[in-house]
Amino acid sequence: MGIVVKIPKGAMIGAVFATTVKAFFVGTFVRVRQLIVEPIVRVIAVVLVIVSQRWHHGHAQYHGSR
Repeated sequence: MGIVVKIPKGAMIGAVFATTVKAFFVGTFVRVRQLIVEPIVRVIAVVLVIVSQRWHHGHAQYHGSR
């Protein structure tokens, strides 16, 4: 025979509610961060590619004109 532990319903509902609210806020924070950070990272990546290509093009012209 096992031990039966009686947990008041209010405490159980409170714990489940707190966990649900926490999960909601964490999920919302992650989505907001993605909406803000991802576009910034994309813009930085595009700028780096453009600058790299321009530098490479200018560098090749400089060495090719000798």
